[in-house]
Amino acid sequence: MLRWIAVGVLAAVVLAGCGDPDQKLRDNAAQTARTAASEVNTTRLVVEQLQAHRLWAQPARRMVDDAEKSLGKTADSFSTQQPSTEQSARLYEQVNSTLDDAVSAVTAVRIALGNNDLAAAERQLPALRLSSKDLERVGELAK
Repeated sequence: MLRWIAVGVLAAVVLAGCGDPDQKLRDNAAQTARTAASEVNTTRLVVEQLQAHRLWAQPARRMVDDAEKSLGKTADSFSTQQPSTEQSARLYEQVNSTLDDAVSAVTAVRIALGNNDLAAAERQLPALRLSSKDLERVGELAK
């Protein structure tokens, strides 16, 4: 009897790992997007706080630098995914494109702040807001 219970538990564990590959990619895309959106929103908030003179330049640069590094790792991690169907390949390309846009906007802010050019950083606010909305839409995939 105990052996059959163990076999049943083992079968359930094995079958749980054999889910729909499209669903696995959607889940991973959603988690990646939520993480990336957090870094984009951090960058946006930093620029807005600098505009309002509520944050000093040095910690602002450090926060954006950290956000850029984290966002880059997140994007790199997602890019290692292997889409297995046409549908998952389309999603993969869409998410990578969205992540690339987010990385570009955050990098532009980091460069601007490194050059003490708040106006250039402020010009990235629309791109940061758009990236955040796009990432939040992708983040809803797993719900």
